[in-house]
Order: sequence, then structure tokens, then C-alpha cells
Amino acid sequence: MGVFAVIVILVSWWGIKWLQGHNLLKTSATYYARYDDVTGLMESSRVWMRGVDVGSVTDIELLGDEVLVEIVIQSQYADMIKSDAVAQIGSAGLMGGQQISIIQGVAEDVLPHGATMQSRVDGGLFGMLADKGSSIFDGLNQTLDGVNGIIGDNSANIAQLVANLESMTAAIDKVLAAGELNAIVGDLHTFSSALAENTGRIESMLANLEGFTGDVADADIVAKLDATVNSLNAVIAGIDSGEGSVGKLLNDNSLYESLNTASENLVLLLEDLKANPMRYVHISVFGKSEEQIAAKQAKQEAKAAKRAAREEAKEAKRAAKNE
Repeated sequence: MGVFAVIVILVSWWGIKWLQGHNLLKTSATYYARYDDVTGLMESSRVWMRGVDVGSVTDIELLGDEVLVEIVIQSQYADMIKSDAVAQIGSAGLMGGQQISIIQGVAEDVLPHGATMQSRVDGGLFGMLADKGSSIFDGLNQTLDGVNGIIGDNSANIAQLVANLESMTAAIDKVLAAGELNAIVGDLHTFSSALAENTGRIESMLANLEGFTGDVADADIVAKLDATVNSLNAVIAGIDSGEGSVGKLLNDNSLYESLNTASENLVLLLEDLKANPMRYVHISVFGKSEEQIAAKQAKQEAKAAKRAAREEAKEAKRAAKNE
């Protein structure tokens, strides 16, 4: 019974130590760290290094205005802790609680067992919010002040807008009360019904329109119209360049001047005929002899020759002037 009691005591003691974070089956190294406040940290809180569980907190003791924390690290990790290593207290997760994270350091020499590490407390998310809280609230206050200023500067416009909305709402209520909306809906229903009843006719009209466009495409009307326009342009170009009778009439100045001269001569002839009718009309009671007729004819031929000579001279002069 005495041996059994001793075994029970040893097992209980080992269990208590294990619960406190001590693993009696593994060798360990002890270090210390000093903090101003360790709220949330407890004995048996885990100690991590680069995300690996390397030890635990074995003792927390208040020494005046600071707290001394005893940290036990598995000996296999002791050589990784440098002399400038830092024991940082931080949040263990969203569920609360604190843990210690060992930041190894970059010094060449290893921190000896029993030495005191540098310490630091990480405020975590809540600490960051506490640090940024004042600036956030200041920003919110500025935003609210700006909104209030905008509302104050545009209070008249806002009031007018509200009044317009109320008027619009009243008009809508009036329309609904008078049944006009129902009439509009009824008209739309009638229109849609008429469309449905005449669907066959609409489809027939669309088919006819499609057939007409197809006939136009097959008849190649566009090409024919294009050819006609090209031909008309060619005719107009020919007239403009003086080709054909119409072109010569419109572009040949000599023909115009000849016609003008002929009309002037005709006017002169008519005036002379009116002034001297006996020069052109001879009445003889006893008739004329052949000699008189011949003399008259010679005289007329001479006049015609002179007239022709004058015309030729005028034509020559015009030709020289045009050149």
C-alpha cells in the first residue's frame, strides 16, 4: 500500500506539472521576461516561435511595478534563441487569452539559460483600434460636420424638393382616386388585344414588305438607276464640252453672233420695206420689158454680192477677235 501511494503521488505530481506546461520527459531551458502588464497571460500559456509550440509560461510573479514571467523552452530550441531575442505577449485568438511569441533575433551569440529576454506587448486588433480610434472619430466628426453644412446651405432646396414630392404624391393619389389609371390600363389592354386580333394581318404586311424588298433586290433597280445617272452625267458633260448641236448652240459664240446678225438684218429689211415699199414692189400697167427685168435683177445681185462681202468681212473680223 505504501508503494502504491507513492506511485499515485508521483503520477499526480507529474500530471499537475504537465497541466502547468512542464514536460518532465523532456529537458528544457528557463528564461525570464519583465512586463509592465500581463493581463490575460496565465501560467501554462503557450510559448511559440515561428508558429511552432516550443514551451510554456511556468510562473508569473508581481515584483513592485513590474511583472516577472518565467518561460520554459524545450532544450532542442534553446540554441535558436539569440541574445537579442524578444518575448512578445500577444493575443492567442478571437476567443481571448494571451500567449508569448519568441522573436529569435539576429545576433550571433545564443542567449544563455536563465537570462532575461527583451520584452514587448503587442496590442493586437483591439490595441490597433484603440490607437486609431481617435483619428477615426475625428474623421467621422469632420464627415458629419460636412454633411450638416451641406444640409444647412441647401435647406431651402431640400424643402422645395420635399414639397415637390408631396405635390407629386398628391397628384398620383388623385389619379388613382379618379380611376384614370384604370382607364389607362384598360386602353393598353384594348390596344394589346387589337394587336393580338390582327396578328395575321401584321404578319401578312411584313411578308409583303419583305417580298417587295426582295423583288427590288432581284430587279437590280439600284444598278439601273446608277447606270441612268451615269448616262445623264455623260450627256451633260458632252453638252458642256460643246459636243452635238445643243452643245454647239450653247458653247459656240460665232453661231450665236450669226443668228444675232441675221435677226438684225431682218429687222433692217423690214424697216426698209416699210419705209420704201416701192423699192421692192413694182407695179406697171403696161408691164416691163426684158431689159428692165434684167437690169433690176443685176442690180439686186450686186446688192446681194455687197451684202455677202460685208458678212464675210464681219465673220473674218469675229474669227480674228476670237483667236
